Amino acid sequence: MKKSAYQIARVELKMAAIEAKNYFKSDKPAINQSINDSLDSICRSVQLSEYQRNLLANYACTLHPKN
Repeated sequence: MKKSAYQIARVELKMAAIEAKNYFKSDKPAINQSINDSLDSICRSVQLSEYQRNLLANYACTLHPKN
């Protein structure tokens, strides 16, 4: 089964979030910044529609650590 560009971007973002959480441990602002930077980088490298970018940005919000 072939994955769409959005599905691939979502998995990449999830991996980036896990890596950021392991690297920064308890520094929540740094984790948020890292996830957002990864989101921007992924959106630039993958051809996504505006709708898909918005979906990915909403997904990134769910990956941020809770305050």
